[in-house]
Amino acid sequence: MTWLERLARVFGGRRHGLVRLRDTASLLQAAIAVVAVSAAQSASVWAVGLTVLLAAWAMTRPLPEVASKTSQTLWTLGIVLAIVISGARAFVFGGELLVAGVDFFLLMIVQRLFNRQRSREHMQLLMLGAVLMVIAAVIDAELHYPVLLALYLPVATLALIVNHLLSEGERLGRRVEFEVDRYATRELSRLNRAALQVTMIATAAGLLTFMLFPRFGAGVFLRGNLYGNETVGFSDSVRLGGFGTIKNDATVVMHLLPLDGDQSQTRLTWHLRGSAFDSYAAGSWGRSRDALHGDLISRLGYYMLQEDGQPVGQVIAAPYRFGGTSGKTIEPRRIPGFAGANQTVRVLVTMEDIGTDLLFSAGRPLAFSLAPRGPLEERNRLGLDVDDQVRVLDRQPGPIQYEFVGRIGEPERGELRVIGDPEVPAHLAPYIDRAELSAQFHELALSITANADTRLAKVEAVQGYLLQNYSYSLDQPLSERVRSGELDPIEGFLFDTKAGHCEYFATAMALLLREVDVPTRNVNGFYGAHYNSLGGFYAVRQADAHSWVEVYFDGLGWVTFDPTPPGGRTAGDNASWFPRLANVADALRNAYLAYVIDYNLSDQIEVLEQLGVERQGSNIQINWRQLAPWLIGAAALGLALFMLVFGYRSWRRRGDPSHLEIQIYKKLLAAMQRRERGRHPHESARAWADRLQDQGAPEAAALREFATYYDGLRFAADRPSPAMLLELRQRADAVLASEPR
Repeated sequence: MTWLERLARVFGGRRHGLVRLRDTASLLQAAIAVVAVSAAQSASVWAVGLTVLLAAWAMTRPLPEVASKTSQTLWTLGIVLAIVISGARAFVFGGELLVAGVDFFLLMIVQRLFNRQRSREHMQLLMLGAVLMVIAAVIDAELHYPVLLALYLPVATLALIVNHLLSEGERLGRRVEFEVDRYATRELSRLNRAALQVTMIATAAGLLTFMLFPRFGAGVFLRGNLYGNETVGFSDSVRLGGFGTIKNDATVVMHLLPLDGDQSQTRLTWHLRGSAFDSYAAGSWGRSRDALHGDLISRLGYYMLQEDGQPVGQVIAAPYRFGGTSGKTIEPRRIPGFAGANQTVRVLVTMEDIGTDLLFSAGRPLAFSLAPRGPLEERNRLGLDVDDQVRVLDRQPGPIQYEFVGRIGEPERGELRVIGDPEVPAHLAPYIDRAELSAQFHELALSITANADTRLAKVEAVQGYLLQNYSYSLDQPLSERVRSGELDPIEGFLFDTKAGHCEYFATAMALLLREVDVPTRNVNGFYGAHYNSLGGFYAVRQADAHSWVEVYFDGLGWVTFDPTPPGGRTAGDNASWFPRLANVADALRNAYLAYVIDYNLSDQIEVLEQLGVERQGSNIQINWRQLAPWLIGAAALGLALFMLVFGYRSWRRRGDPSHLEIQIYKKLLAAMQRRERGRHPHESARAWADRLQDQGAPEAAALREFATYYDGLRFAADRPSPAMLLELRQRADAVLASEPR
């Protein structure tokens, strides 16, 4: 008895045989489809919960032989009302059309479960399940979908086969329906194998289609925030206390793949810059109207930033190949007095939909290049916001892939000291704007920098003071004076608790430096990354969210300083309880995204070229030496699968003693055939014995006893014991011992 048959006994109620199996298979395939759309966040939580409750009621209530006209009328009115409500949700109340449609499909599933007397209702259930699985396939880019699909296909195939058998019985009449049910019930193992065989054939055909037929990227329904809530810290304003809530969250938000340089290091220590802020008030950072604005210039596929109205560099050819195409990179403009200005890094980023249209880059961003994975993402455009923040304009939903070139070289201490302590130009006034804080705060800034005679000295004095006198903590303690409103949160950190996380350290440094006229801005992003040796990429987690400051040094530009203690910058390293298992899961998911979700026409062409099939002009050239091993391997694999699936039955019949009763029966048939008293093809064992009795055959009486005993063994719920098989063999011998006339 298979697991599905056992499940049928549990959920099938009083229904019998094949009908009960059909009920269970129909319900199970619909349940898998509902789980798929739920996991894809394409159905309302209340609708899924209501569907589960009503489906349980429908499957446990006594099912009437024929649905009453009253119930049919009520269901029709309910469906019409549901259509009206779904339309109103989508077009009047501003709800999402897809979610409203999926909720309606869930109602249709419930309606079919309550009225599943005939085969057509089950066929409609199968169609609804298939539609929901297609919707989930288009929307869900996660690894759990192929698992659900692997469960769905054999169950849905079995439901389709069983429903087809019963529909033929319904069409041909009650007697045939009974015979079909009786025969199929004792051949359930064949039905299971047939479902598995059809599933494997469909899977093979689907894989072949996937590999060879043109693909054009993500569908129009791909949308939504992957994690449901906007990522803390990446909005138009940031309130102190946000990062602590995600510092222990090991969820991967982006993958980094360096396109040049040495990848053997175990950890990248870049500051991945995202958002910047120039205005502080009452514990929150925001952006003022006077913040520095910029513009992007398009050059050979790159969106390049500008400095002083000039591009930051020039596009040059780079000696590398990635994704089958030759690459280009940016040669940065040289900056006098900055020897490390030409130290850059070029990285391919796959970023999840984390609720922001910002793009992240290492160090100072120089240029960005979008890497669209389909027509939908080709609509994305880039724009430069204030403070060198690069945003995707009218971003399409779902993950995004892009390349950045960032300047990771930092000026040496001597180069920064040469700047001295110059006057702050008028356009940098927003970055020395002092917050409305107490006189004690101003006095603290003056005392810390009392002996500093250059801008660098002031920065180092404040940074050193914070590192020496304050401790890192995720607990976000608030003093009584902050709770009462007497102090600003940053003053509570400096004067009362003296403990906090990166936001407090960065905010304190920025505001203290502004008190002594050092142009400073607060920056949020991520720090570091975690190398995944299985996938060959670097993973950035929510736990790596970080905050730091940038200080302006005239001709050298904005320079990064991080006042957070080193232990607080690497808090995300041990965020996962099972780091190795998390790496495996992340590598599998990355491979699924790269080779399944992102598999497109260019990938197909590259695969065919590797197989030896190449297009030259209008002709297709085939390298048979290169293609032949692949064809032979595919044929061998196909033959092995064929023998495994289709040859399983005969092997089982020969090797499994649980079917010895059939072998005994076949031997008796052959012996009686030699006596010219064989069984007609349409006859059962008992009908055969009755015919021989009418003909006066001496074997008839013994044959009838054999037939009765054989039917009892063959169609019993449990397999026959050795003693029963011995009894059957003795009865067969008794038939053959009868003297023929």
